[in-house]
Amino acid sequence: MALIDDIFELIKQRPGISDAGLTHALPGGPSRHQQINARCRKLVAEGLISRDKQPGLAIQNFPTEKVHAALPTEGSARPRVGEKRPPRGADGRCPAVPPGKPVPATVAAQEPTATKPAPSGVSHIKITTALLWHSGGEVALDGLEKLLFPILKPIAGIYRFRFPHRRSVYVGETTNLRRRMQNYRTPGATQSTSIWVNKLIRECLVDNEIVLLDTSTDISVSLNDASKHDVLHSKTIRLLAENAALFAETEAGWTTLNKAT
Repeated sequence: MALIDDIFELIKQRPGISDAGLTHALPGGPSRHQQINARCRKLVAEGLISRDKQPGLAIQNFPTEKVHAALPTEGSARPRVGEKRPPRGADGRCPAVPPGKPVPATVAAQEPTATKPAPSGVSHIKITTALLWHSGGEVALDGLEKLLFPILKPIAGIYRFRFPHRRSVYVGETTNLRRRMQNYRTPGATQSTSIWVNKLIRECLVDNEIVLLDTSTDISVSLNDASKHDVLHSKTIRLLAENAALFAETEAGWTTLNKAT
């Protein structure tokens, strides 16, 4: 992946990021500052970003309205700069919005409606799952090298960790989002999955890669077009939403890290 594409992806994910922020986030460090500055100017010339300079502040980079109109979601396959964008893919993507803002994305998983009568004794069902992702922000390291997660509500839901540099994603479900993040922060000796996720996030952050956390507590399910409400208490429904989200991420070109997939 070319440097200009990495820069464009980061600006879409973090509108307002400065050149210094891009230099810090991308491999190569300060030695690439001039290269990053030159490529930002090229993106401006192509009408893909705008650069805003306020008195006393660093230059900030924003995706243009043209970019938002052409690609409103983060998870779709990203073309090289200057290429024509592909058609929109599966739902369930995370638009580039500031941390803490709701992300209007839905994930739908359903069986196709039968086109002819089912054989005797065979029934067809249609299950539709929709969810709304909320961007929680970035995971960070504190001075003691412990993971710092955005503060989440202690409620049931699903969550995903996104690793944009690697274009990979991990999705999970839980009865308590806040407690689950604590498990990842300080995993117990027998919590093999939490230990593995902790190690992965730590490695990315040490390499100056971004780790994004999104959550969803807005999940709805319909069975044969009949809506079901208050579904988050059900582990079956949370697993259904989790797997629908994993399917959508795969369709959008992201590599899923869940071991079951």
